[in-house]
Amino acid sequence: MEPRKWAAVTLMAAGTLAACAVPNQGTATPAVAVAAPPNTIVIQPPAVAAPPQTVYVAPPATQTVYPAPAVPVAQTVIAFYDAINRRDFLTAWNLGGRRLAKGGTYASWSNGYATTSWAALTVRSTSGNTVYVDLTARQTDGSLRVFSGSYTVSGGAITGSSMKRLS
Repeated sequence: MEPRKWAAVTLMAAGTLAACAVPNQGTATPAVAVAAPPNTIVIQPPAVAAPPQTVYVAPPATQTVYPAPAVPVAQTVIAFYDAINRRDFLTAWNLGGRRLAKGGTYASWSNGYATTSWAALTVRSTSGNTVYVDLTARQTDGSLRVFSGSYTVSGGAITGSSMKRLS
């Protein structure tokens, strides 16, 4: 027999010997090895691979390169972009989108974010009611838009902005 076949037969015979060698109520049971017929191949069932795990990758949350100042004006701008990233446009509208729309409707303002996958905000500094930021917006086509400028906050909402697109 070939070595591979012999190994399979040996394992099978050893299992048979172990099973037959157990005494039965004090009566001696002879251990008899039954040889597999010639040219018998024992095929092991294929190993079952675990199904692949699904990994969910969420868009990045509002990101800050530097720790965000714990001042209410900066927190308002951060909350605004966090709401946009979560696609909670009503919250973003109430945090200042209404003012940034400059008289436009909620529908047209929120539709303006249809091609934005996520936005990463870096608060550079604050001065009074002004928050100076850098903003990177990933578009649905994979491109990036980079902005720098400031937001003015009053009464817990963004009241104006002066942003310049860098790329």
